[in-house]
Amino acid sequence: MKSRRRNVSEGHNTILQCHSRTCTEEYSETIPHDLIIEIVSRLPTKSVARCRCVSKLWSSLLVHPYFTETYLTRSSASPKILFACVKDGKVSFYTSPQPDDDKASSPITAAAATYHMNFPFDHVIDIYRPMSGLVCIRDGRILKGRKTAAMVWEICNPSTGQSVILPKMKSRKRTGAKSFFGYDPIEKQFKVLSMFTDNDFSSEHQVLTLSTTGKLSVRIVECGIPHCPLSDGICISGVLYYKSSTEKRVRGIMCFDVRSETFRFVKVMEPFIGAVHPQTTLVNYKGKLASVMSGWSYNFIGETCTSFVMYVVQDLEKQEWSKHNYKFAPGLIDGFFAGVTVAGELVLSPKFPSSPFYVFYCSLERKSIRRVEIQGMGGFKQVYTFVNHVEDVKLMRTV
Repeated sequence: MKSRRRNVSEGHNTILQCHSRTCTEEYSETIPHDLIIEIVSRLPTKSVARCRCVSKLWSSLLVHPYFTETYLTRSSASPKILFACVKDGKVSFYTSPQPDDDKASSPITAAAATYHMNFPFDHVIDIYRPMSGLVCIRDGRILKGRKTAAMVWEICNPSTGQSVILPKMKSRKRTGAKSFFGYDPIEKQFKVLSMFTDNDFSSEHQVLTLSTTGKLSVRIVECGIPHCPLSDGICISGVLYYKSSTEKRVRGIMCFDVRSETFRFVKVMEPFIGAVHPQTTLVNYKGKLASVMSGWSYNFIGETCTSFVMYVVQDLEKQEWSKHNYKFAPGLIDGFFAGVTVAGELVLSPKFPSSPFYVFYCSLERKSIRRVEIQGMGGFKQVYTFVNHVEDVKLMRTV
C-alpha cells in the first residue's frame, strides 16, 4: 500500500491524508461536496480512479454526471495529442500536451509523453479518430471455437481502462464492410456506421449505438444513394463526413447525420474536385470540414516535398470552398497528416516511429513550422496520432 501511494500526485496525497484517521462517511461530510469535486476535477485521470476508492461517499460523488461533466469540460479546455502505439498484440496509449500556437517561441521544442494503459488485441486493422474521449478499434480476432479471424469492433477509454466489445453486425452480404465512428453531442451517443457492399457499392447500412447508459442496439438504416466510400470519416458537430463516389462515378462528400441517421450526398464541382482526390485527408479546421493534400499528391509529406494545399468548406451546399497553398523549404517535415489543433495548426506525425520521435506543427496563419520531440515513447511497430483528445472519466455501463 505504501509503494502505491508514492506514485500518487501531491494533490491526491493531501486528500488521502485528510482521511488517514478514518474512512467513514461521517468524517468525509466535513468537507463540502463542491470542494471535493473542485479539487478532484483538477487531478490526473489515474488519481481520479484512486479517489473513487476513498469511501462510498466519494465513489458516489465521483461517478455522478455532475462531476464527470465538470471533468470533461476542464479537459476540453486543454486538449492533448493522443498516441495509440501498436506492438506485440497490444495497443498502448500515451498523451502529450498540445502546444498553444499563440505561445510558440522556438521552432524546435520537446514534450514528455504520459503513459496511460494498454489493451490486448490480436491483429489491429484500424484505429478510428477518438470521439469525446473514446477510441474505436477494429481488430482481426480469433474467437473461441473458430479457426479463422473475425472482425471485432471494440470501444476503449484510455482514461478509465474500460473497454466494450461491440456485437457483430450480421448481413446477408459476404463482402467486406466499411465502418465509421461518430458521436452525437446532443443525445451524447456514440455510433458505428457500417455498410456492406455489392460490386464495391453500398447496399446495406447498419448503425450500432452505444448510449450513455451502456445499452447496445443495432438496426438497419435506409440510404437511397448507393455509393462507394473513398476515405476514412471525420465527425464534426454530429455530422459524419467521408469522400465517396456514386454508381455513376460522381465524386463528392457523403454526409451522415449521426442523430437522425440520415444520408446526404453533395457533389463536388470544379474547380474544387481536388478536395476529394483519393489521397487527400479530411480534417476539422476550426469547426469546418477541410481537405488537405501534399504537393506530392499524397497524404503525407516527405523530405523532398515543399508544399501542401488545403481546401476549407465555407458552404458545402453552395459549393463555396477556400483554397490555401503553403510552401516551405525541403527537409523540414516528414510525416502523415494527423489533423488540425484547436489553435489552427496542422499536425503531421510518422506512422512508423524512429528515435527520436518528432511531431510537426504547421501554423497556417503565421506560415511557420515547429518540430516537437516526443520523449518517453519508443520501440513500437506503428503509431496512430490524433489531435484534440479529451479525457473522459465517465464509466461505461454495459448491459
